[in-house]
Amino acid sequence: MFPLSAAQKIVWLQQQVLPESRAYHATAVIEFHGEFDPVVIRRCIADAVGRHDAFRIRMCDTDSGIPLQEVVADISVEVSRFDLRDADDPAGRREELLRGQVSSAFDLRTAPLVRWMLLHLADGHWQLVMTEHHLVHDGRSTVIFLNDVLDQYAAEMSGGDHVPAAAPSYEEYVAHTGSDEYRARVAADVAWWAERLDGARFSVDFPTLGTRRSALFDHRGGQFRQVLPAALMDQVRDVAQESGHTVFATLLAVHAELCRRHSGQDDLVIGMPLANRPVEFEHTVGMMVGAVPLRLAIDPLAPGSDLAEEAMTAVFDAIDHESAPIQDLVTALKRSSKGLGNPLFNIMFAMHDAPCPPVKIPGLSVNMEIAVSAGSTKFDLSVVVMPDKVLQADHGDHGYELVWEYSTQMFGPEDVETLATGFETLLRAYVARPSAPIGTLAPAVAARPAHDARNKDEEFGAAEAAEAAPRAGEAPATDAGTPSGSLWLQAFRHILERDDIDEDTDFFQAGGYSLLVPLLVAHYETLAGRRTPTSLVFEFSLPRELEAATAATAGR
Repeated sequence: MFPLSAAQKIVWLQQQVLPESRAYHATAVIEFHGEFDPVVIRRCIADAVGRHDAFRIRMCDTDSGIPLQEVVADISVEVSRFDLRDADDPAGRREELLRGQVSSAFDLRTAPLVRWMLLHLADGHWQLVMTEHHLVHDGRSTVIFLNDVLDQYAAEMSGGDHVPAAAPSYEEYVAHTGSDEYRARVAADVAWWAERLDGARFSVDFPTLGTRRSALFDHRGGQFRQVLPAALMDQVRDVAQESGHTVFATLLAVHAELCRRHSGQDDLVIGMPLANRPVEFEHTVGMMVGAVPLRLAIDPLAPGSDLAEEAMTAVFDAIDHESAPIQDLVTALKRSSKGLGNPLFNIMFAMHDAPCPPVKIPGLSVNMEIAVSAGSTKFDLSVVVMPDKVLQADHGDHGYELVWEYSTQMFGPEDVETLATGFETLLRAYVARPSAPIGTLAPAVAARPAHDARNKDEEFGAAEAAEAAPRAGEAPATDAGTPSGSLWLQAFRHILERDDIDEDTDFFQAGGYSLLVPLLVAHYETLAGRRTPTSLVFEFSLPRELEAATAATAGR
């Protein structure tokens, strides 16, 4: 057995607190047109699972509150198969099966934390659906694994030899991240980010869109998919090349300006995922991806190309300092906060640039769809840019797709469509006049008038107050004689290593953060001799409240 990586710990905690959430399920649909052999693809999947230890990992309970993991040497790989060619409603049946595949929970103690399904939709038309838990994969890993599977498939179908790329195991990667050399790099990167983010505002708010959250972030989400035409993306590439910028930096700059207009903030922190892969683990499958908080200052009177330059510099700087885990940054920046929302950023902008795996077999074509909606989201708003090469193995002229995932606590579908439409309008304006002041482009793209926001406040203020009232009474008040040495108080003092904590000390305000919650609960269970839900600490964060809530829970 071996410990979880820093990235895995975050995923594991989220799943423990909100076990019904599917925010950390990821699904890819690989579509085959032409002559296809389902028996061979099943064998290739099983063989690839045997080569990549991350897909044979299971979680192992411990007394410490954070599990260990182990690689199961030999597992049975099941690939369910459904023939929909004669179904009364093939499209409806497909959607039903896809929903089941995406939304079914994983037993984290049983490997593999991946499942596969083959759909036979029509003669010469198949789909392979692969759903992975984020504990064992990231986006790069999905492509590595599928490349391995499809390379073997192509070799077997053409009579050639399959020679898998050599790669260290995921267990070796986790050991590498615990080395003194790697920890020294982490410490240096954390220090760099702490200086870069000093004085930043760590959320982007949209006062004239959506609603105001009146409860803890719960991962419920929606999705909107937007296609940017090939002709427009040709212009974007031309302008980016002329300016010496990347396409991603250009899109990020336009997105930042869109957020500035709707938030009224000119100093933004936007999350961006990075591969975080040491070069020797380039072909290793497993959860390595990290997220960093990009800080962008926007002057609406400066040329748009200047903002694109700043965005590109920020991205390259982030890559140079990508090893800092979010939990270490949270501690360094003293950003501990109650709840499961990321305390460093609430919006994300990313590009999935790993190409669709090619299959070099005459008469067989491959397309791919990723980011299939699971009705969940990790952030208030997240945008993933997918170039044509990600979706089409032939890298044809197909434009780009943007996947907008959003919290349904914060936004409605019409709000996100407003943002998506505004993004394309701004992008077209930018490529037409990249040297124009960014704030003057597409003046129609602007936040709604302030009175709309006031109406929203009035509309949702009463509901929020109504909800807050019963919540305040959910934890019965304790008697004035509650002992100062209560078990929760002892647990607080032990985990936070502070003797000055009393019954009315808030765990999160006293320096606690989300990844310490399982340790707190585990220590309380040792003292009390009974289990208690991890989520309780996110609802009631004072020792006095927790004593009452635990007593009420035990009495049911």
